[in-house]
Amino acid sequence: MRAHTTRIFSVFPLPLAAGLGLLTPVFFFHAVRHALPLGYAGMFAQMAGQIAAANFALPLDIPRYGPGGIPFVYPPFGHYLFAIYLKLGLSPWAYLRLIPPVFGLAALIPFYFLAQELTGIRWGGLAALLLAFTAPSVFSIHIWSAGVVRGLALTLCLAGLLFYLRALRQPVRDVIVWAGICLGLLLSTHLLYTLFAALVGLAFLLAEWQPRRILTALGILGLALLIASPWLGTVIARHGFESLWMAAASHRNADFLSLLWRDVGGAMNYLWQNLSYVTRNGFLAVLSLPSLLLLLLRRQFHLPLAFLFSLTMGEASFFPVLLAAMMAGVFVEWLAGRCSGRAAQWSAAALLTVLVLLGVGKNLSEIIRYEPEIDVYSLQMSKFVRQETDPAQTYLYIGKINEAEWFPYLLERTPVFAPWGSEWKGEYAEQLQILIDLRACQMNKDWPCIETLLAAKDAYPDLLIAPNQRWLFQQIKETHAWQVIYENERYQVWGRR
Repeated sequence: MRAHTTRIFSVFPLPLAAGLGLLTPVFFFHAVRHALPLGYAGMFAQMAGQIAAANFALPLDIPRYGPGGIPFVYPPFGHYLFAIYLKLGLSPWAYLRLIPPVFGLAALIPFYFLAQELTGIRWGGLAALLLAFTAPSVFSIHIWSAGVVRGLALTLCLAGLLFYLRALRQPVRDVIVWAGICLGLLLSTHLLYTLFAALVGLAFLLAEWQPRRILTALGILGLALLIASPWLGTVIARHGFESLWMAAASHRNADFLSLLWRDVGGAMNYLWQNLSYVTRNGFLAVLSLPSLLLLLLRRQFHLPLAFLFSLTMGEASFFPVLLAAMMAGVFVEWLAGRCSGRAAQWSAAALLTVLVLLGVGKNLSEIIRYEPEIDVYSLQMSKFVRQETDPAQTYLYIGKINEAEWFPYLLERTPVFAPWGSEWKGEYAEQLQILIDLRACQMNKDWPCIETLLAAKDAYPDLLIAPNQRWLFQQIKETHAWQVIYENERYQVWGRR
């Protein structure tokens, strides 16, 4: 029995097991607490439903989002998994609540082993897991409902990088194949994580530099492209390469290179702004930034280079945090090992544990306050719109941006403004700014401001969907252009007179 237990923990280390045990209740807390999922994933749910309805044929377009519909060029692997579940006749809400935490737990495994492969840490890996996956930027993107795609993408990304690094160090066929499979599936799941994997992969190649390793990296790249080729070939033949390029360049991903070319000071400020995602948690910063110097002194350049490259990404709220948490784990383990004498070791361990727990506690204090964007009133209002209004009608939603993402899916109607999916049309920045301006009008309790925005954008919605707020009701009513056609405790739906 003892030998069997030893074999288990040689494959599944105790720090990783502890991390899984501690984070499982954190990941599933809201899934059990709420009947509806956190965050937003309306477009993901609609795409999965389309695939299921088409008997797994890849649809040509995604109606309503964009706005007005967009080509179906989104990497579909995560949506196909969702569609298999829907094909069984099951409700999408359980999948959107429960599967992101499952993918989140799966991501812990390659995260731990990648950190260990890079730095040799063991119990420092537990600190890294806790600091990384309780970070609100990581939690909200991967454990909320969008984790049905993003959580899967993170798991594939970390697993692909783990096998890639091992292949660079020892180009064994099985390891190369697994690296290619994981990265190919990643390319078929989410382009942003593919970009991150490419940047980190370049950092690893530079840190492990030997000319022969270029061939290994190119071999893995070729296999990944082969794995993704059924999807890539289909979308390029249907929609051209331009849609993929517009999506890859959206979300500010090209901003750093653009600034570097014309404004070096602006580029440095861009990096500093992205670094703030790490420094806003002082405990993570205190533990990770000294480790940056430590790794440079050790001539272990993998994480410092990868961290620097991640700061150049447009959507950099969580990628640097993941790498900073790995570096924090290195510093925790190094500092604990520097102490001599039992009393000093226990004191150092206690101090480091307190710092880690304070950092984690700060994160948890935010996580515990999360609430779903939609509720039963959202579903009731959506049912009315689907059943009692013309499918050709358009609408304007006045409210929170994350909440608004659900409504093209729930209402089965087209919004006049929608940033979700607009990256595939090259309109993401414009559409997002419109919603930000619309939200500002609402926060200022200024309906004429909203009317001015609609006129400026030549938008004429047939329906208004608004929060049930007295100031808004009074101002819209006074225009004599709209009448309430539905109302519940949370929403009012207005139609044109």
